Amino acid sequence: MTSMAPSSLIELPPPPPLNWRNRLAYWRYLAMWETAALLPDRAARTIPHIVGRAWHRWASERQRNQVRANMRRLVGTGNPAAIDALVRDAYAAYARYWLDSFRLHRLDADRVLAESHTEGLEHVDAIRDTGDGGIFVTGHLGSWDIGALYGTRRGWRMVAVAEVVEPRPLFDRFVRLREDAGIAIVPLVRGGDLIGRLGREIRDQARLATLLADRDLTRRGPIVEFFGEPCRLPAGASILARRLGRPVVAGAFLTDGLGFRCVAREPIDISGLDLVDGTQAVARELEHLITIDPAQWHVFVPNWLADREPEHPVVAAWREGRDWQSLARSERRSYRVTI
Repeated sequence: MTSMAPSSLIELPPPPPLNWRNRLAYWRYLAMWETAALLPDRAARTIPHIVGRAWHRWASERQRNQVRANMRRLVGTGNPAAIDALVRDAYAAYARYWLDSFRLHRLDADRVLAESHTEGLEHVDAIRDTGDGGIFVTGHLGSWDIGALYGTRRGWRMVAVAEVVEPRPLFDRFVRLREDAGIAIVPLVRGGDLIGRLGREIRDQARLATLLADRDLTRRGPIVEFFGEPCRLPAGASILARRLGRPVVAGAFLTDGLGFRCVAREPIDISGLDLVDGTQAVARELEHLITIDPAQWHVFVPNWLADREPEHPVVAAWREGRDWQSLARSERRSYRVTI
């Protein structure tokens, strides 16, 4: 009889013994974590720009070129100097994200709320007030860990997914960080009933399932249009909406000078759409959010189909100006459930 993969943290098997490489990685992260946590507030607000400039300078040419290609897709071709400036800003913004995450357990939540500008949060509050739960989609955008802390203070009862990574002590520390902020965690493991677990959290616990919807980690998600180009995106939000009939709200928690800006879009109903059309609707919502401040989109790796699967027929059709959307839809394979 085949055993089921774990779908909760308590069901995860014990981690393997740490080898020297994993120990080194863990202690490196821990050192940065503790150093960041001890920084005075004034220093913490200026260091990301210093670290970001250094990171940009010492990053590999391959990574910088990938960030440049990603940023160009977000804002159009533009002039080279403007794109280069955007890339430098992206490194500084990503450094700010990490610093905010490392300092999360030291932050005063009331102060975070006081320093935040908000737009559209009444849409999420309305879902909370129904007592039925819902689906919140965001991207690798801004400071989403701070956003989770903020949402918890508003009583959004969030549940999020965490990829199980090695070294396991690092994963455990990130999980504790999110749980201390009031977020329930479901582990992302191969073969686990992830969608079923999230569905139960929404249906039975009236939670707000919070999904990062801008990267497909499996290369099996639907191909949709994302900033004018074919891209695989995860179908988890669309699947949950179809199963449960719950609304989907897209939002982001962006940095805004020394404070933050929390933005939520109006809910969309994609429960009657197939997985491709539902995922396409989510992609449009994410485009609106990312366009607010493209430098805060922290995807420094290949994400579009042309970079990840350059020989795919859809890529050839797109480059030739042919109807690639119909070709993408004709794949008709069983899209893997991803979130």
